[in-house]
Amino acid sequence: MKIKTLQIRNIRNIEEVTLSCSAGIHFIHGENGQGKTTILESVYILSNLRSFRDSDLAATLQYGKQAGQIKGSFEIDPNTHAELKVDLIQNPQRFEKRAYVNEKLSRSAADYYGVKLQHSPIQFHAINLNPTSTDLIRGEPALRRNYFNQVISSQNPQYMNYLRRYQKFVDQKNALLKDEQKWDFSLLKVLNEGLVQEGAKVLHERLLYLSKMVSPVQQFLSNIAPKQHRVILGYKSRKTLYFTGHFDLPSIKFLEEILHQEVLEMSPQERARRSSLVGPHRDDFVFTIVNESSDQKADLVDVGSQGEIRSFLLALKLAELEEFKNETGVLPVLLIDDFSSELDSNRRGFLLNYLKNSGLQIFVTSTDDLTHHLQVDEGLQGKAIRIVHGKII
Repeated sequence: MKIKTLQIRNIRNIEEVTLSCSAGIHFIHGENGQGKTTILESVYILSNLRSFRDSDLAATLQYGKQAGQIKGSFEIDPNTHAELKVDLIQNPQRFEKRAYVNEKLSRSAADYYGVKLQHSPIQFHAINLNPTSTDLIRGEPALRRNYFNQVISSQNPQYMNYLRRYQKFVDQKNALLKDEQKWDFSLLKVLNEGLVQEGAKVLHERLLYLSKMVSPVQQFLSNIAPKQHRVILGYKSRKTLYFTGHFDLPSIKFLEEILHQEVLEMSPQERARRSSLVGPHRDDFVFTIVNESSDQKADLVDVGSQGEIRSFLLALKLAELEEFKNETGVLPVLLIDDFSSELDSNRRGFLLNYLKNSGLQIFVTSTDDLTHHLQVDEGLQGKAIRIVHGKII
């Protein structure tokens, strides 16, 4: 499903913009700080109810404004139109986001995801591609958990419910552990049982997704950088579980047993530190580079060059896109921020060739007007959009 019209109001440095969209590629260009990335961010929020730039969605509101809105209209067929809308509201007490599908308010993010992908004609999803940002590799484990949580939720809204229930048990357990005077071991046992049951479901979905990604990531990587060493995707819990997708997927029952054992082992440390130390909220996704000639292995973040890390990130994002298409049957919208700023000719050439044959609706930002060059030299058809001081000119 492709966007026909995008309306943005009071988001960052854009006061009000209406963008008519086509089926192909949109070359959004202008100087830095003019609002190019805000357009991409708005499309992403419309799809994912979160920003790829800031964990605090309230920060996307234009300074001094109490409300902002992003609205996308879609043409199902010449006689049928549909709409998605996200309102961002800063009340005196709290910040609110309200998401609507055809003017019907969604009860939750999982409801919004489920309706727009499975229970309405609007099958819309946006994926952000920024292969120059290495935070996913170099950053803290929480960044990787958040990334995979978002990716899995986008094609499986039920996963969001697992996460929400699991986090509720973690929060209640932490509250109990922090209040030494109210320690209730029978309640702690109940909370641990809930944490184990819901945590095993979260684990299972993560490992299932990982197992599907192993092969396409490696295929993309070998095409992007044929001489680069292989990279293994892995999942690591505290010490018991290490999964790479190269053997059978563990059952939920088996994962419950692992979590139960870890909770028992770590119980004294949890009481001492007054915090829950076991479960998916503490796990990490790991990327291991393999030297085939010597069979040596090391973390990509430790030994990978800047170029190797960027090649892997590009392979990971393209594999994410392909997996989403395979799982949902939906062609997502692709967002590419700051195109070619640090992509070498090989990676750039591969990406452009992929885009030509993808059939995707694509939004690309650059400080340069790449339209003529890409249309003539690369065969990419689309429209140019120049933005100055938050306005399209």
